[in-house]
Amino acid sequence: MPETDAQPPLTSLDFESLAADVVAQALRAGASDAEAVVREGDEFSVNVRMGQVETLKESGSRGLGLRVFLGRRSASASTSDLTPDGIRQLVEGALALSRVTEEDPFAGLPEPGEFGALTADLRLYDEDVYSLAGPERIEWARRAEAAALAADPRITNSDGGSFDAGTGRMVLANSRGFVGGYRTSFASVSAAPLAMDANGQMQRDG
Repeated sequence: MPETDAQPPLTSLDFESLAADVVAQALRAGASDAEAVVREGDEFSVNVRMGQVETLKESGSRGLGLRVFLGRRSASASTSDLTPDGIRQLVEGALALSRVTEEDPFAGLPEPGEFGALTADLRLYDEDVYSLAGPERIEWARRAEAAALAADPRITNSDGGSFDAGTGRMVLANSRGFVGGYRTSFASVSAAPLAMDANGQMQRDG
């Protein structure tokens, strides 16, 4: 049976400083305005079908997006290479694209006075998303499928039971002085049973 340990938390990389530095690099390279978004996330997913583990996935990702403005021209580029050379290529690529785009009279960043701020906890992130060990997550998926199969004798098959969880972090900075971000997390348990009546008609639901 596949097993997995609880995933480590997101890295402690200073996203605020990174995003602000990328914006500053874009301005030094000739942009009239710029905004950068740094994202990081990880995900766990297991699907159990008829009691057996069918798929098991753990993945992580990190990326940087940049939008630059040359007057009313703008362009965007992104990369997963956060090395100094990768960031340099990102800035150069975004500016090169902006030089060949058409002007848009509505392109631009909001004025600083239009920025908003939320100070309350939006309850988008919980520290304990990965508090369950891998075998326990798999068992939750098994329990969900077993409960669905036991609910009615007409339920004779299943597309599986699943346990999914993930965490993410995002920071945005722009050349008008805004720097802000948030964390998110999720966890879910689901089952997709298949029912068949006496006439052979089938129905799937979740």
